[in-house]
Amino acid sequence: MIDYDLAIIGSGPGGYVAAIYAARHKLKTCVIEKDLVGGTCLNRGCIPTKSLLNSASIIATLKEASVHGIEAGNYTIDFARMVSRKDEIVLRLRAGIETLFRANKIDLIRGTGTIVGPNTIKINGADPIFAKDIIIASGSKVAGLPNIEPDEIDILSSDAILKINSIPESLVVIGGGVVGCEFASLYNILGSKVTIIEFTDRLVPTQSREVSKKLEMSLKKRGIDVFTSSSAESVVKSGKLKIAISGGRSMEAEKVLVSVGRRANTDSPGDLKALGIGIEKGRITIDEYLRTNLKNIYAIGDCIDGPLLAHKASYDAIIAVDNILGKMRKYDYSNVPSCIWTEPEIASVGMCEEEARAKYPDAKVVKFPYLGSGKAYLMGKVEGFAKIIGDSKGNILGVEIFGEGACDLIAEATLAKTAGVGIEEWSRVVHGHPTLSEILQEAAHAFCGTPIHGL
Repeated sequence: MIDYDLAIIGSGPGGYVAAIYAARHKLKTCVIEKDLVGGTCLNRGCIPTKSLLNSASIIATLKEASVHGIEAGNYTIDFARMVSRKDEIVLRLRAGIETLFRANKIDLIRGTGTIVGPNTIKINGADPIFAKDIIIASGSKVAGLPNIEPDEIDILSSDAILKINSIPESLVVIGGGVVGCEFASLYNILGSKVTIIEFTDRLVPTQSREVSKKLEMSLKKRGIDVFTSSSAESVVKSGKLKIAISGGRSMEAEKVLVSVGRRANTDSPGDLKALGIGIEKGRITIDEYLRTNLKNIYAIGDCIDGPLLAHKASYDAIIAVDNILGKMRKYDYSNVPSCIWTEPEIASVGMCEEEARAKYPDAKVVKFPYLGSGKAYLMGKVEGFAKIIGDSKGNILGVEIFGEGACDLIAEATLAKTAGVGIEEWSRVVHGHPTLSEILQEAAHAFCGTPIHGL
């Protein structure tokens, strides 16, 4: 039996970050991975989708180039090369993680890890390994619909759509959440006729109603059809796919994407309930220190409560290892940002407007439009706004950005909120000019009643 200080099941952005952080704190560490190093984020999620979206953003820029006096109407799209570039990026980053494992003397064990005791893991049924502490970082997998089963050829999951080798003439996206809207934006830019069917009454329901409405209007303006408060009832193959939706309506498409969320992987680490590890609503239950019912077994990332985000998993990873090291830190997801790479981008941290008003009746909400930014104007990207939500004392409750570069800009807001910077103090921070970051400073000035470039 091999002894480790720490064994980690899963090598996604939770597992691999935990391993490297632990190894750099002198813990003898192993990672058990049954699939690809890097997990969903690197291989089927964040990185490949954003690679394609980055390529699509260049196409979007070319389409608008004439406004800048540049005629670029004769470009062609080599989708196969775009996909190949995506695959090359994934391979290189995966190799980078494996290099870091070797450099930090982390044992990468290929196979399915099954926890058979508080300190014991079997891999593919072979001889067990022993670990003083264990972290479950088993991630999540795509959720499905009982009435529409992906065949991964024409009816696709979010995993399979990354493997198609041609741009579909038409695409119906079932699910208007983050992933669905990102793929809708991508294939709209690539030239597909895109339709979104969303069961709830709005797109990206995790965001404020204002941003949901703004996104719907923006997508429709770009030629995407949006059906909210609607459900897909069946998909029938007959030449083109025939999609029946609620209300007696129907449509046809070359491809269908089923994008209705993800569910936690709680079966792969073994029979957790038999070990005494709690499962609630499909996720592993943990205490405020990320410990399961067995105090030497921790769980992080998508398999526990909280947002299903790669950076949240990495945040969990460092907290879990710190607690193993005796530093005893509690998790707090109130400062975890959300990033959505639609066109335009959406990003937020903290409470949205509706949440804040429900909890703080005296909450104050201000916005500053991209239209008032010199940098946004010269870029030709004036759609959008930055919104600051604060309490009566000027503390940041939340920030929401809809517009160009939102997913990068939210880092400043996250830092300010996490550090406890007051909104008036934030307004005094010097920002470079001309930059998009000035939009946040202007919003802070507006909150304080001292708008500079706003009315």
